[in-house]
Amino acid sequence: MALHTTLGTYTKSIHTPRPGRRQTDPERADRKSKQQAGRYQLMRIAQGLLWKKGGEWREQSRTCWCCRSLKRESGSVSVYRNEDGSGTTLTGLNRCGNIWTCPVCAAKVAEHRRAELSAGLVSHLNAGGAAYLVTLTFPHEADHAMTELLERFTNARQRLQNSRAWKGIMKDAGRIGSVSSLEVTISEENGWHPHLHLLVFADPQGFGEGETAASNGDLDSPAIRSLKVAWCNLLLKTGLGGNAQINDMLAHALNVRGGNQAAEYIAKYGRDERWGQSSEMTRHYNKQGAAGELDGLLHFTPFQLLTWAGSGDEWAQRKFLEYATAIEGKRAVTWSPGLKKSLIGSDDLSDEDIAADDSPMPEQIHVGELEQDQYQAIFRHNRLPDFIRYVADSARCQVDLDDYIAAISTTPATHSGAVTVRGSFAGRYLLN
Repeated sequence: MALHTTLGTYTKSIHTPRPGRRQTDPERADRKSKQQAGRYQLMRIAQGLLWKKGGEWREQSRTCWCCRSLKRESGSVSVYRNEDGSGTTLTGLNRCGNIWTCPVCAAKVAEHRRAELSAGLVSHLNAGGAAYLVTLTFPHEADHAMTELLERFTNARQRLQNSRAWKGIMKDAGRIGSVSSLEVTISEENGWHPHLHLLVFADPQGFGEGETAASNGDLDSPAIRSLKVAWCNLLLKTGLGGNAQINDMLAHALNVRGGNQAAEYIAKYGRDERWGQSSEMTRHYNKQGAAGELDGLLHFTPFQLLTWAGSGDEWAQRKFLEYATAIEGKRAVTWSPGLKKSLIGSDDLSDEDIAADDSPMPEQIHVGELEQDQYQAIFRHNRLPDFIRYVADSARCQVDLDDYIAAISTTPATHSGAVTVRGSFAGRYLLN
């Protein structure tokens, strides 16, 4: 669904381009190219961490095989570049579609999900509705295991959404459905922080909140206060909070914000800034400088952990592996049944299906083809991020690709560089 309608401040952040920014801005193009190469660098770090030494290929995380096998029907890798030098596209490769542990697939899937959320918001507002951003969280400490936290958190939020209080308030609000988004951050002080954002599609003034909000954007009303009490009671029952924390829980564990904040959240969903990525992905980051502020504490995303893990940070390595195990199989974005179809007229696609569609954009330029042995040379010399940058910045034709492969092949290989030709990902495994 095309997004051309401007609906006041609700969708300003979605539709209005940033002042002074143009698609052909060389600095912006260079920054985007570096960010893309950085994602491939983080993918390679994740593959190294997740690889189970001595295990069969079927025992490995599917992220370990992302971009490591050519689709059988293609047999080669087609290379495209953006005309403005802002990025590179490689087609003919199998992708893992694991948005939790693969930064490359996460970026592509997030872009698709963001467009869906934007279209849904515009459609609902055009119909006279309103959107609210409800956030659910809980107190957490450094010694809490992520698997246990996720289980308790899932139990608590399911009980909330099945409760009489939730159902009654949402009915009075005119809720037609919602979209939930699970996110995870971590702090050295207080450990893992799973939290859930709910984009609730309802009637204007559905929560009886009036026209004003607090300075931080939080809305208030008797209905919202009832939700806070219900949520805090469930946190106590599921062991995610204690009586000594009740005042802080009532103040912060559940908040409701209005349409402006909902639109801003959608506009930022999945963007590099959320991952803390920089154009200098090989630099060993100072955690104080790369973190985000949340409730006065420094929080990091799992992809920031990858950045430090790649520089030998053992704490980051352990935490990323703990996270990868705990988050396996969880859905990041979930629409209420039938909501997506009613708002934007499309059915749901899995993350794997979105990642598997590697078709180039019409405006991209075809540079050339890489045969299996050429593509394998890139992995043997650990040059995939560098190759991504080279194509975006310099490559113009097949000769340029061949010259690049010839140049790196004159140096000693640093990795095994296994690249295969297989069918597509199906669930956890590659089809032979």
